[in-house]
Amino acid sequence: MPNSGDEMRRELGTGRWDKKLIQNMVELSVSDYYYEAKHEWIATGEVWWSGLSAMPDWAAKHQNKCLCGHDIVYHFEILNTSNNVRECVGSDHINSYLIFRAIKEENPSLSDDMITDDMIEEWISVRVEALKQKVWWRENGEQFTLMFDRVKDLDLRVNVRKKGRHYDSDLQLYRDTTFIRKVSKYDFGDLDYQMASIVWRWNHPDNPKAQINRKGFPNQKLWNDLLMFYFNVEKAEAIVKKEDDFVERRTSNLKKHKENQINIRNEQRKRRIKVANQVHEITFEPFFIECCDFYGVKPFIKEQGRNTWEENFLNNAKSLIISGRTLTEGQVSTLWNILDGDSRQQQATQKQKEYLVRLSYEGDVDELTKHEASEQIKRLKGNWS
Repeated sequence: MPNSGDEMRRELGTGRWDKKLIQNMVELSVSDYYYEAKHEWIATGEVWWSGLSAMPDWAAKHQNKCLCGHDIVYHFEILNTSNNVRECVGSDHINSYLIFRAIKEENPSLSDDMITDDMIEEWISVRVEALKQKVWWRENGEQFTLMFDRVKDLDLRVNVRKKGRHYDSDLQLYRDTTFIRKVSKYDFGDLDYQMASIVWRWNHPDNPKAQINRKGFPNQKLWNDLLMFYFNVEKAEAIVKKEDDFVERRTSNLKKHKENQINIRNEQRKRRIKVANQVHEITFEPFFIECCDFYGVKPFIKEQGRNTWEENFLNNAKSLIISGRTLTEGQVSTLWNILDGDSRQQQATQKQKEYLVRLSYEGDVDELTKHEASEQIKRLKGNWS
């Protein structure tokens, strides 16, 4: 028998159960010599546990017993590739040389000295975890799926944390900015317990540590939180309904407001057209007419405004002009926008041109717009009254 520490770990020892396993393996092998017979066997990767339903034939030969006769929980299938005999051993006897061959067949380029302890432990761990996963889903899968599907949408809206505010252009107001709560706060069962998102922990695509990918079934904390959330789902539904009702009312009110504004604008447009048709019938004071010509606009009345603000502006502008006060550049620009729209692009009036000539303007008056002509007149004349 090998006697180095590393080899001893990778071989059966001289204890009672090891000796019994060696004896039974040799009896089931083609070779009568253990050091040859052991190479006939390989770990298949199949694992069974009593928590599963039907026991496979290879584990039923000696229920809950290793081939050595010792009691076991996890049943690992081993296969004799020389005579096709299938048997099972426990986690203490799924020895390295059985796993060596399985790992090497999966990776033919590996030699024995390249197979590390970590690789062996991982081989066992992966299969035991897969077994646990299978057992868990068998016992809880239907209930978990039913509850998770019931709460997943609510969870993403309720199990959140608030940080800052943002402007919601659809609702036209500032709202709390929310983020998925990734870590729970306070203790489970406390009145102020703040649960981490169930979806985030289970299968959220942005979570690199999602349990569905790392473990294959939820840990106990996630399972407990799901149960709590599910049996208190009415509270979550009430929170979501309150928010949805607010959004619905707000959306409806905004829609009505928009429709009202459209109706108001349509009425104002009709009134403005009617007023525009009547303006030419109004007799204006000569001084007001002359001033309007100076500013590059036609004589106007306040009713030509498209809304209350414009009406007030036109009325104030008219009062300033009649009183002999000079309009500022901003006031003139607003006046044009109300009365002429794109008057900045319109050619200067004949009276503006003549006035510029009288003021000794040296440029080409035919190249000026109304706006430019008004600016030049103000520059040449100074404060006009």
